[in-house]
This record gives sequence, C-alpha cells and structure tokens, in this order.
Amino acid sequence: MAPLANAGDLTLSTESSSPYDLAILGGLDGVPAGETRYVSWDEVAGLPTTTLELTGEFVPGKQEVTVVFVEDLWKVLPVAAEADTLLAWCTDDYFSIYPPEFIAKQKPFVVVKINGDGPDKWPPEGLSFNPGPYVISVADEVVPGTRAILDVGHKRPWGVDKIKFVNEDEALAPAFAGEWSDVSELAAAGRTIWVNSCSSCHPGPGGLVGGNKSQRPFPVLQAHAKYNTDYFRKYVRDPKSLVPSATMEPHPHYTDAQLDALVAFISAESGE
Repeated sequence: MAPLANAGDLTLSTESSSPYDLAILGGLDGVPAGETRYVSWDEVAGLPTTTLELTGEFVPGKQEVTVVFVEDLWKVLPVAAEADTLLAWCTDDYFSIYPPEFIAKQKPFVVVKINGDGPDKWPPEGLSFNPGPYVISVADEVVPGTRAILDVGHKRPWGVDKIKFVNEDEALAPAFAGEWSDVSELAAAGRTIWVNSCSSCHPGPGGLVGGNKSQRPFPVLQAHAKYNTDYFRKYVRDPKSLVPSATMEPHPHYTDAQLDALVAFISAESGE
C-alpha cells in the first residue's frame, strides 16, 4: 500500500491492499480527477461508531450492527467544497445515490460489523451470500418513517466497494438537458422516481449516472416506454409474468400515477 495523505483519522492510499478497502473514485481535494484513493476497513471501523439493534436488516429477527454514519465519514475525508452528494457502487454494478437532503434527513450509515463481526467473517449466520465489503443502509430505528419511502431498498445497497463525492446538480445535469430540458410536471415527477429507484440498475439519458446491473441501454427502455407502453408498465410491476427468466425486481406497489410519471420522464414528455 502506498500512503498518500492523512485526512483526520483516515489514510488515503493510491493502491488497494485488501478486498475490504473502500475505494473513493473522486470528489477529494488534492486528488487529480480520474484517480482513485483507498481507505482500509480498519480505519473506517476505527472511526466513532454507533451500535444499533435492527430488525430484519440482514436476516429475520433482531441483530446488532456497528455503523459509521455517512455524515461522520464525510467529516474526516478531504471532500471537495462543491460536493454535496454521495454516490455508491456495488460489486455487481448496483448503484445508489444519496443527495444532501436525504443524508441530512434520513441519516444513512455504513455497516462495518454485524453481530460484532467484520466482513472477514461474513456472511452472518442465516444469510446465504456475503453482503460485504460494506453495506450502506437507513432504518426506522434511526429515523422513524424511513420504511415508508418509495423504494427505500434502493438506499440500502449491499456489496458496496466504491463511493464518489459529487455535486448533485452536476451529476444529474443530463436529466435536465436536451430532450429533458423542458419536460412536463408529470415527467419531472418521473425523473425523481428514476433517480432514486431506476438508476440503481440502469444508466439514464445522456449518460446520466446510474448502475449497470441490468445491462439494458437507456434507448431500449425508452423504446418500450414510448411504443410498447402496456408491456413496459406490466414489466415494471411483474417482470417474470412476461419474461420468466427476468432478474429485475418486481414493483407491484407502483401506482398507475407513478407509472404514468415514469413513462413520461423516459419518453421526455414535453412541458409545452
């Protein structure tokens, strides 16, 4: 490992030396754009932690998790002044976005231990796969009402190994450019659903930041939304009813109004 700089209690390194390192892809003062820095699990876990008793976080029933709140991690890193949003990627190309309002209100946290054990001893008993090296999550036990957020599961990614600090407006700029520069109110509502839910597995228009777990290019989704709308709506709610081998998560909870909004955004419905 090649130490570069110390940020509070965290040493930034230019090379990874462990599968439990947390990669930081950008948004750090003094680090050239395009370069990655690494922080070890020992140093992340050595930050001030909180012990939470959560129900059903990883396995049924109660479990004890040791966490570092995102706000506290932020404070000990040389995050660029213009950055206000956290992006997180997982080992399977899943993605989550944490805008400033969400961080301030919902208090997301990084799980470093489950029932006292770090990721070198995961998965915990009762779980068939390893959720490490990191999990970012939110919980009703921290902020009551969190479970009521639409698709809150997209803010609870497992297998997080990379993060990036960005400016929200810059990161989401493609969703407000080109065809999407003047969309209807309905499409604007769909944009919010896309950013906070669909982007976990799909890149958006104009290269809008997102995951690539689905490996479906945005133009393919747009074609379905525009020209095969009934199929698109049914697929979002129950993918396996149309494609038995589908791996997309079903969204039966989406209302007709929410699907209307999503179709309007993907189709770039004009506000004129």
